[in-house]
Amino acid sequence: MNSETCLRSCSVEHSQNKPLAENFPREIEDIWGYAKRLRFVREVIRASFGGPRAISVLDVGCGNGSQLAIPLANDLRLQITGIDPDAASIEHGKQLAVSSPNLNFICASVEDLRADDHFDVIILSEVLEHLDQPADMLRNAKRLLHSEGVLIVTVPNGYGEFEIDSWFFRVLRLQKIVDRFAIKNEVLAGTDNSESGHAQFFTRSRLQNLFQQAGLVITRESAGSFLAGPIAGHFVSRSPRLVGWNARITDRLPLVLASGWYFALRLKNPIDRAEDNK
Repeated sequence: MNSETCLRSCSVEHSQNKPLAENFPREIEDIWGYAKRLRFVREVIRASFGGPRAISVLDVGCGNGSQLAIPLANDLRLQITGIDPDAASIEHGKQLAVSSPNLNFICASVEDLRADDHFDVIILSEVLEHLDQPADMLRNAKRLLHSEGVLIVTVPNGYGEFEIDSWFFRVLRLQKIVDRFAIKNEVLAGTDNSESGHAQFFTRSRLQNLFQQAGLVITRESAGSFLAGPIAGHFVSRSPRLVGWNARITDRLPLVLASGWYFALRLKNPIDRAEDNK
């Protein structure tokens, strides 16, 4: 989901100049299930790669890195490359990551990477919904994935509470009302690009078909938060207890009710990746 839109809609302010810790304590949960998503990514990497060896990670569409790349870099085994076509986000990420020697930000698209660049882990977090051709992105990710690597995809439920809530918010023009009554909180947006809206509205069945067509199999799946739209978020975000409940409750609900989904995927046939590189 577009965190920049969410932040504006919930009337929280974000700073681009303060150190990361001053902007947003990244391990603390929020209405979009940030901490839950970070835990999912960490657990998938930990379960997939044991031992002390270095693990190469590519974070595609990383924004300024504040939501995943920078906190993941606390694990020095991870050699992380974050790419994003938005120059402002990449420059901001470099400023935030000055103390992370195992993290490299590059202003680039996935198509710009060399065919012989391969990674143990590739992350597509809140990326596919912004693309006109998400299948092309999956094929490019597959091309860059080691034969025994893992692809992590997070994506909003295209017909979940977040999208429905956001639609009503826009149609009813509630921004001014929310701005008037909202409690102002300064947080750090995950991207400095506010122009990229959602082009895709996924169902789980459509995602499953996309993964299958790309030669990928789901090895693990989890749910994001429950209420994540700007209207519901205005109320839920006032209470840390509600925020925590909002992230946990989807573990007991049907996946269709979650505002977003997390997937870990592997190549259905590792030989396919080698064939793609010919």
